[in-house]
Amino acid sequence: MGLSVRKVVLGLVVLLTMGDSCNNGVVGNQDYGSVAGRVLDATSNKPIADAIVSVGSLFVITTDAQGGFMLPHVPIGLQTVTARMPGFTTDASSLRVRKDATAQVGYLRLVPLGKPDAVPTLPPPATPTPQVTVVPTYVPPGAVTPSPSISPSPSISPSPSPSGSMQPQSGQI
Repeated sequence: MGLSVRKVVLGLVVLLTMGDSCNNGVVGNQDYGSVAGRVLDATSNKPIADAIVSVGSLFVITTDAQGGFMLPHVPIGLQTVTARMPGFTTDASSLRVRKDATAQVGYLRLVPLGKPDAVPTLPPPATPTPQVTVVPTYVPPGAVTPSPSISPSPSISPSPSPSGSMQPQSGQI
């Protein structure tokens, strides 16, 4: 009987080990955001089409004709975005990806490998300001809504009386 108990225990250990290896390091549900930006030639500030942009090894996309990219479904947290293109150096930038938001990496600038030392790299163009989208919130009918304009707080100064003395007017304390 002792031998069959050992086989059962050994079988359970093997099953538990195999079940644990199927997890692939994913624990529970994961929250995601997006990463967007552009890839440019650092010597001309022209966009690089079809550059390879990645976050880690699982999230990969190529740039469009304007060098733009949008990587959806990137896990939240600190991430490193890398841009590559044959014939160019590699550029990377770290950023924080937030849940259900798009993180802007700005410009990833690649330098041609055959660039002579006499050819300078240009400063990056001004980064466009992202457009803010206002999402209206539900206000139940009959609810009091705050005034959209904010007025400065009134200054507290007593109004002078005709005689010039500083006495409170009737009704004021």
